[in-house]
Amino acid sequence: MSLNTEASARPAEVSEASETDGFGRGDASAPAPIVSRSRAPRALLILAVLAAVAFAGWTYRGPLLAGLGLAPPAVPEAKADRSDDAPANPDLVTLDGAEQTRIGLAFGTAETRRIVLPVRAPGTVAFDERRVTHLKPRTQGRVLSLAVQPGDRVTAGQTLATLDAAGLLDARNGLQAAEAALGEARASEAVAALQVKRGLEQLKFGGVAQAEVERRQVDLAKAQAAVKSAQANAEMYRAQYQRLAPAEGAAPGTSAVVTPIAGVVTSVGITLGEVVDTGRDAFTVADPTRVVVLANLYGADISRVKAGDAVSVESPVPGHPPFEGHVRSVNAALDPATNTAPARIELDNPQDLLRANLFVSVTVGADLGRDGVTIPAAAVQQTDAGPIAFVRTAPDRFERRALTLGIQRTDWVEVRRGVAAGESVATAGSFGLKAILLRSLLGSTD
Repeated sequence: MSLNTEASARPAEVSEASETDGFGRGDASAPAPIVSRSRAPRALLILAVLAAVAFAGWTYRGPLLAGLGLAPPAVPEAKADRSDDAPANPDLVTLDGAEQTRIGLAFGTAETRRIVLPVRAPGTVAFDERRVTHLKPRTQGRVLSLAVQPGDRVTAGQTLATLDAAGLLDARNGLQAAEAALGEARASEAVAALQVKRGLEQLKFGGVAQAEVERRQVDLAKAQAAVKSAQANAEMYRAQYQRLAPAEGAAPGTSAVVTPIAGVVTSVGITLGEVVDTGRDAFTVADPTRVVVLANLYGADISRVKAGDAVSVESPVPGHPPFEGHVRSVNAALDPATNTAPARIELDNPQDLLRANLFVSVTVGADLGRDGVTIPAAAVQQTDAGPIAFVRTAPDRFERRALTLGIQRTDWVEVRRGVAAGESVATAGSFGLKAILLRSLLGSTD
């Protein structure tokens, strides 16, 4: 009884010792323990812990090996164009000289200038009305000869046509009658003057009465008035005859149509053998060396364009430089058919390239009366947020600036906000700067 009790107690002690061992081993001198059923779950837990440790060691083998001094040498990794590599300022682009040359970067300077808006308008060429003459026959008559045709060039004093002037004979006869009347009036004046002189001498010794002397003085006054009237009548007929008299060397009884200016015959209104009078134009002669261009201004351009503004008129001949001039005036009245106001432009036309009724393109430099900061037009880039420009802040640094634009031309634009006078801006190649900035902002790795 006692032996059995000790034997049954011993395995229980061994079991407790094994439980504290942790590896399932007992004392070597002790007999093999008897494994209890409660050990199986603990063994499985130990295996799970060992598996987790092994997985962590494999995953973090690099730091572990490095800590033990057993890690292999590190291979350098290529630098990627990541978004976290972008500069702190998202509006800044850094580009060395080689990259600037590669994208063809060029520069311009913001400068202050007079703001002049180019106003483009259609125009029509016309003769200067002060250089056009409409010639009418000086007297009624039959056309004997025509010396010119439309398009012919003439000189001042040249005869254009000859008429068999019936009015010339009337003027000559009238002049002769007026001269005869003038002679008679002068003779009567001389007699009246003599009678007055005699009467005054006789009045001294009572040969005539005072009333008679006074009557003779009245007759003298009438004779003098008749002389003046006859003189005026004679001068009138003389001027008429001289105006109608044929030119030197011309046939008697003929009248010539003579141009007072040099120019080009633009129209002929008479025909050979036709009987004409003084009521219609026989010829029209215009001087084309200086012409007028009427530019049709519309809307706000009417108030922008002023007298004195510079003008450029496109030449109708390819390759010929434009005609330069200035605005003479802007008509205060609108054309009711087109609702436009014509601006008068006077131009020299030495080669006759500008012909009447020719349609031309006119560009007026409208001075807006203010100064402003301008940059080259090539420096402006358009984005979804509006126009921008890249200002060179250092030899390799370019800052994006949002712009507020004013007047925009093909060669420069007015900048009301964004760029100061004297700053350097990128012109050619600025599109490349915009692309680099957008790629950096989007984190592109291209």
